[in-house]
Amino acid sequence: MPDEHQPRPATPAGVLLTVPGPRPARVAAQTVAVLAVLSVPAALAVDVVAAAVALLVLGGVTVARVLLLPATLQALLGAALVAAGWASAVGLYETVRWVDVPAHLFVNGLIAATLGIVILRGGLLADPATRAGRAGIALTTASVGVTLGVLWEIAEWAGYTYVDESVYVAYGDTIGDLTAGGVGSVVAGLLVARWAR
Repeated sequence: MPDEHQPRPATPAGVLLTVPGPRPARVAAQTVAVLAVLSVPAALAVDVVAAAVALLVLGGVTVARVLLLPATLQALLGAALVAAGWASAVGLYETVRWVDVPAHLFVNGLIAATLGIVILRGGLLADPATRAGRAGIALTTASVGVTLGVLWEIAEWAGYTYVDESVYVAYGDTIGDLTAGGVGSVVAGLLVARWAR
């Protein structure tokens, strides 16, 4: 794995400030992290729900940082989360229905890649130096991503049923979301397997 020989930071502040990877990717990851922080007060100006979403996004960006994910993945995941959060805050999902598809494709795929790397680093997968090991990494990453997509759709249904009927739930929307998330997860699995060589 490309970043396995980089020293781990010794302090909590070091963990939050360290981004492994090449300089352009580190700068991108740091920029996205600053945007995630600034999104919280900006979203509060929209409403409390938007601020709660912005806090969730900031939490996701922080977890990516604490996990010492590669800088490119941190930047892409953070950007996707910030974009998805703001699309929700400004009502873009309701006014432009197709925005939901790339959101599921990218967010689901990038979260799958994150979890695939975490599982791989935890020593729970076969040796990535072998073809069978790489196939296992790809399959596990894709499976975790698809499972997360299903759980997300169940959460949407529960939100519609028990919390607020304004949560958009329809058969076609659910199938489209699952398909987009599944495609993103499969691509993530292939990329994580390649990265792990």
